[in-house]
Amino acid sequence: MRREQLEQMLGKKVTVTLFNNAVYTGTLRKTRDEAFKDNPNLFIPWKYYFLTNETNQCVSCLFRTSHVRSCKVIE
Repeated sequence: MRREQLEQMLGKKVTVTLFNNAVYTGTLRKTRDEAFKDNPNLFIPWKYYFLTNETNQCVSCLFRTSHVRSCKVIE
């Protein structure tokens, strides 16, 4: 998946399938977001993405665009 496509889905509820067939559902977020500056694992890395639940808790592993097989908006 291309970075431009993934960037358009930031902040939306999505279902992501990664290269290892792991499927995650949640709100798509990007590292370096000020909302996560207290968590160095979610703030320090560059150009990684992750999913959160309704309470902004991370529910997926960190992944790059090259790890994404498919990403669909579900809202």
